[in-house]
Amino acid sequence: MPNELLSVIQKKQAIERGLSHYMNGTVLERVLNYWEQEYGDQPSFVLNRFLSEICNTDELRFYRKEMLKKVLSEMSAIEKQVLLEIKPQLEPEELISIAIADACLALVDAVMLTVTATDLDDFNDEVKKQLQTMGLAIETSVKINDAAFIDVLPLTLYAQVITLIYECYCEFYGPTKADQVYARAKMEIKSKYPDVDLHQLL
Repeated sequence: MPNELLSVIQKKQAIERGLSHYMNGTVLERVLNYWEQEYGDQPSFVLNRFLSEICNTDELRFYRKEMLKKVLSEMSAIEKQVLLEIKPQLEPEELISIAIADACLALVDAVMLTVTATDLDDFNDEVKKQLQTMGLAIETSVKINDAAFIDVLPLTLYAQVITLIYECYCEFYGPTKADQVYARAKMEIKSKYPDVDLHQLL
């Protein structure tokens, strides 16, 4: 386990938590001081040796393996917290892009839910055929309301693709129904993604 992420203080904290189930008070304090002096700057694999040295009674020797598991578990918990803290935060622009992608997928999905089961494959094929004329190659197995479909689309093409799906919908079910379905889907997306500018999609 790569505990290089942890400082000596954090490792000591993990050891204290792990060993507090088996010893306390001055005994625990003495053990922690010993660890800090002898092992503080060493990697985690020396924990086994450290525990072998401090488990100097039959009772402690009996629990040594459990103690090792407990300490490693505490170190792992602190390490996860450290990783969360140092994980790079997404820029506002990236968050906006993710929200638009989610909204686009939700809009396409809302429209696709109104396509009858008997038309579903033909509708998918027709949309993908039209996309190919735009120069977009979509895998045959990918449905247009799959996340994988949105992932391959540039953000700048979302509105164009949604318009193309609308045109295909008109061919299958007529413009009146298409307008109704899109109006309802638009209201749903507006409610679910209030921060997304729908002009980027429609």
